[in-house]
Amino acid sequence: MKRKLINTVVALALFPLATHAFAAEMSTKQAVEALHLNELALTYSQDKIAQATDNKSSSATDALMIDMGVITVQDLSNAASVSSKLSLFVADQMDQSERYIGNVSDKNIVERVIKTWNDSTVIQDKATLAQLNSFIDNGYTTGYNVIDTNDDSKFNPELMLRYGHNDIQHAAQLLYLMKTEGFDPKVQFTPKSSAFLYLPEWGEPNYSVVTLESGKMVSVVKEYNLDFEFQTPERKAAFMDLINQYAKKDSADEKGLIIESWWQPFYRSYTEMADYKVLTENRVIIGDYQADLMSLPENAEKQEKQVRAAAKDMDVIPVKVWVNPSFYRYMHGDFK
Repeated sequence: MKRKLINTVVALALFPLATHAFAAEMSTKQAVEALHLNELALTYSQDKIAQATDNKSSSATDALMIDMGVITVQDLSNAASVSSKLSLFVADQMDQSERYIGNVSDKNIVERVIKTWNDSTVIQDKATLAQLNSFIDNGYTTGYNVIDTNDDSKFNPELMLRYGHNDIQHAAQLLYLMKTEGFDPKVQFTPKSSAFLYLPEWGEPNYSVVTLESGKMVSVVKEYNLDFEFQTPERKAAFMDLINQYAKKDSADEKGLIIESWWQPFYRSYTEMADYKVLTENRVIIGDYQADLMSLPENAEKQEKQVRAAAKDMDVIPVKVWVNPSFYRYMHGDFK
């Protein structure tokens, strides 16, 4: 949130205000000028203003911001509410660093997600895979996820959650579920390669497995991250209740869940969250690739040192993350 507000201040400094000096509160006129929408506002007739605002004495800029869905008619009687909504909207419009494919409310959001999934493959860089697999071979980790950093959402961490899964129909149902439950965050869909130690007692694998020098077997499969940037911290916090009710398995024959719900869903925040548990995400940077190695905090420093020693040409960045309780239990060996 702080980053967004800073961007707003910068934006206002860059766009001269015709009749208003910069103030702590943002008006619709200031927002329109900052967004270069003056000419559009001037197309509003008195009748169109009255139709949008229910008040002919309101301004064209008020009407435009209402028609754009930034504020409501009711907000006009609350300057603080208007200012807050406008500030966030202007900052968001001017933040060009984000990458995302749309909002949950978009009619074709699922279509975009499925197309991205169908067009993606697991990592093909053999040298990078060999280096990462050596971490498993040497016992530094039992698995890793690899993403292309060019796909990073760069969402505001105060409002962002990252949700991981491997079934694309689960993603489709989750997005539709969120829509029906009134959630409308921004969405970035990032395919990823997920590698894990395959144990012989699991039987004959039904997907590709590589046997390492030690005899250990590693499988690399396609999974994905869904990054969500919610409108408010409260909506971000409400996501856990949604998952617990509709996407977390608590019994083998449980009904009323979306497809392929896991015993231990996996989602994380990069800022502290009530009821979440702390883990460490050791990020290994290899060119445009980022490999994420999840670790319990008490093991994270050892893992970081091991990886640094084995891959001196790679950056290793430990990041504190907050994960949902069931995934934290999974990290301790609990299947529920």
